[in-house]
Amino acid sequence: AEEPSTSVALTHEHGLPRECIRTEHLGSREVWNALLLGRGQGMPMTALLRNLGKMTAVGLLAPLSEAAETVCRRLRDAEALKRARIHPLQVLVALNTYQSGSGVRGSLTWEPVGPVVDALDEAFYLAFGAVEPANKRTLLALDVSSSMDWGRIAGMTGVTPRVGSAAMALITAATEPEVHLCAFSHEMVPLNGITPRMRLDDVTRHLNALPFGGTDCSLPMLYALEKGLE
Repeated sequence: AEEPSTSVALTHEHGLPRECIRTEHLGSREVWNALLLGRGQGMPMTALLRNLGKMTAVGLLAPLSEAAETVCRRLRDAEALKRARIHPLQVLVALNTYQSGSGVRGSLTWEPVGPVVDALDEAFYLAFGAVEPANKRTLLALDVSSSMDWGRIAGMTGVTPRVGSAAMALITAATEPEVHLCAFSHEMVPLNGITPRMRLDDVTRHLNALPFGGTDCSLPMLYALEKGLE
């Protein structure tokens, strides 16, 4: 494929992934449109989440564009998220990265498109449906010590330990039938104000309002013993 137009034709014909496209053709909006539409279901969901920034940077995803409408529709497809086994944390990282307007590596930048941001936000909660519950009684104890605001988890954009624990707690509370939430630092703290219907930013704000201290990881087990929790 010497010309981008040939890459477009081959992608439409064979449903090629991005990895098959010549690097010098990946700056073409038409090439990315072909990759997005592909054949059958179009670009796989994981690839879609990873390439939102690039598709915006080349001008494919723009306000009121047909491509942006296609992306938003796919991100709001709960069954497609479930079939692709997309974990909510994958969507959260994609949301934080896209909102930031720049990639973690390299110099790629873009202007986030509002409807795509909103669709990613919805997709985070829709992706709960892809999580298989353990169907066990769970005492979920969150570390709320001051160190939970340090750094990022595994380099994930915008995901501090506190945000990560809040996200996982919300996912577990929403998918498991019996969950009791509490928090600990140097002492146990009740979390009666957190429910599965809350939004992640509300849960994070709730955790940030708790008294911080050191970290005593024995407290949840001692609490369960003291309360006789099975």
